[in-house]
Amino acid sequence: MRRLGGALALTLAVAVPAGAATLYVTNTRSDSVSVIDTDTLDVVATIPLGPGKPNRVVFHPDGKTAWVVYDKSHDLGVIDAEARKLVRRVRIGGNPYNLNFTPDGRHLVVLDWSSDTSDDEVIFYDLAAGTIDGRVEVSTWPAHSVFARDGTRLYVSGETAGDVTVIDVATRTIVDRVVHGGGDAMGLALTADGRTLYAAAGENKVVLKIDTATNTVTGRIALPGVVHEATLTLDGKFLYTTLRKANRIVVVRTADDRIVATIRQAGYPDLVTMAPGGRHALVTNRVANLVSVIDLATHTQVRTIPVGRAPHGMALRPR
Repeated sequence: MRRLGGALALTLAVAVPAGAATLYVTNTRSDSVSVIDTDTLDVVATIPLGPGKPNRVVFHPDGKTAWVVYDKSHDLGVIDAEARKLVRRVRIGGNPYNLNFTPDGRHLVVLDWSSDTSDDEVIFYDLAAGTIDGRVEVSTWPAHSVFARDGTRLYVSGETAGDVTVIDVATRTIVDRVVHGGGDAMGLALTADGRTLYAAAGENKVVLKIDTATNTVTGRIALPGVVHEATLTLDGKFLYTTLRKANRIVVVRTADDRIVATIRQAGYPDLVTMAPGGRHALVTNRVANLVSVIDLATHTQVRTIPVGRAPHGMALRPR
């Protein structure tokens, strides 16, 4: 069921150089998206999104649209990336929490939490047909997802169940489940060769290393707190993790799984995105209303970018 958004405020923007990479950051308490130029590290636009508590955001692989989850109104918003404005609202799941796109861009994958109208499930939404053509019931609170490099498998973290569900994309069936039992489990990061999946095990205070050929745990990286996010640098040499309650980023060297840096943060560091070019990591600080910029060569914070209130979701626009 679709419904058009109401009157939209004009997007506030300045000129951005052609080809500049941009990062979208959702401001859950400002009902907006801040657009950051990843070269200049400045906010170059603010896109009003209307009421509903916009949270997670993801780009379609073609870079033309960004899709946003609204936590309060339980629907999705579609942003025209060129016009920088919200163009419509779409209702798909009962209580959507996060999104992904199949690598071919044909399906939107909705991680849907249990509600009056749905179970905890992964929904496959055919964009061309505008219909749901697959549902996979999973454990409680599916949170993050990542596709295998060949697109045949989808890995989904269960936030409260403490597990990783492995889904066959073609058959829309569960082929395996890795249970670790750590609540508040979220972040997933896949190596460039696709052989190892890093999975944040939350309250277990570890990141698991999962062999994707066998779906078995081959290692555990201990961390000094409840771990939320896990993101690899572009060269794969370091794993950036967030310890939200401790206001820390902890950096792990993947060659030997050792902690090499701990970076203080201003307020509840949440998600991490690696800027193109491999120079910076960008981290939402939800309580401090900013995005911190980390120099990857020195693992130090070099500046902060003020955004809207309660920034959370992040998505890079494909060039």
